[in-house]
Amino acid sequence: MHLVDAANVMTPAYLAILSKGYSVWSDKGLMLAEREGDRFIADGPVPLLGLIAMAEIRGEMRQASDQEIGQFIALFG
Repeated sequence: MHLVDAANVMTPAYLAILSKGYSVWSDKGLMLAEREGDRFIADGPVPLLGLIAMAEIRGEMRQASDQEIGQFIALFG
């Protein structure tokens, strides 16, 4: 599979968020998703889905450790 963050993935990202049971709406140019007290806010559906995925994967430990930050900086500057 090969995907690029472009206009053609915006609707599928939105649909993926809905399929996870989130309510989704727009306010002042931002997109918001909410479910069972969890709320995510981003510039569009792709980054919004990314935030939701990060929370699902990392949970309450979503903050990066100093070591993880160092590794990220070493790779990407």
